[in-house]
Amino acid sequence: MSRSQLATKQTPIEAKHYSHFKVEPLTGTFGAQIDDIQIADALNNDELFADIRNAWLDYQVVFFRNQELTPEQHLALGQRFGEIQKVGYAPGLEGHEGVWVQEYPDLYEGLVSDIDWHSDSSFRSTPTRGSLLYALDVPVGGDTVWADQCAAYEDLAPSWRNFIDGLSAIHDNMHRNLLHVLETMPADQFEKLRKYLPPSEHPVVCNHPETERKFLFVSELMTREIVGMKRAESRAVMDFLFAHQTRPEYQCRFRWEPKSLALWDNFSTLHRGIFDFGQGHRLMHRVSFNTPWTPT
Repeated sequence: MSRSQLATKQTPIEAKHYSHFKVEPLTGTFGAQIDDIQIADALNNDELFADIRNAWLDYQVVFFRNQELTPEQHLALGQRFGEIQKVGYAPGLEGHEGVWVQEYPDLYEGLVSDIDWHSDSSFRSTPTRGSLLYALDVPVGGDTVWADQCAAYEDLAPSWRNFIDGLSAIHDNMHRNLLHVLETMPADQFEKLRKYLPPSEHPVVCNHPETERKFLFVSELMTREIVGMKRAESRAVMDFLFAHQTRPEYQCRFRWEPKSLALWDNFSTLHRGIFDFGQGHRLMHRVSFNTPWTPT
């Protein structure tokens, strides 16, 4: 069966009515926008929260415009989805542990690691479950793109699915930026960091703990090697998967506006920032949350 035959087997997703809103899909595979509600209202409305959570599971990443959201409300929303991830990779908002401040151009002084495709904290034994990213000030440019890993897996030829279903891979936060880290970080600090953030081994294909859909769980930024393969063999498999999993057919690109918010499933999607805004000011607040799930 040809690739084109496989791709056309998929039925595009459609708009869906929930009790409190209608969801409009933004692509044929995943991603949708929810209008005419304030997500903060879900803090005191269990039915509204249930609708939002179900839409998140159905569409994997959902977007909201014109949201009024305080840091306190932002944290409280994250707590409804899971345990707040308090240790982050960006500065925290003073007085609000668990709200990370992603502000450019200041963050250019760091590793700027999210310029490559990744799933947050996949190098941990229990990766980040999801995130709520809220835009406060945005330049022209600076979009974020997500990639649907359920569709990427489902669109593989059966022979490829059979081949990778039993494989596992090493996820390592350092492997892409290792030379830069070694050149700029004292040896004792690097040793402490490696003990704190050791690599983890995860299946290449995982079953989603809630939707039960299979998805690819590798990424260009985090995946170092396929376990049990020679280096050249591992590189060949990863190069194919990295190219395949981010094809345009599986992408959803979001153009930020002030007071926009994105909620995404960090298990079954990858994402990356688009750094095309030079020294423009881009200020976002982010809350991430965890659940006990270990990739299986």
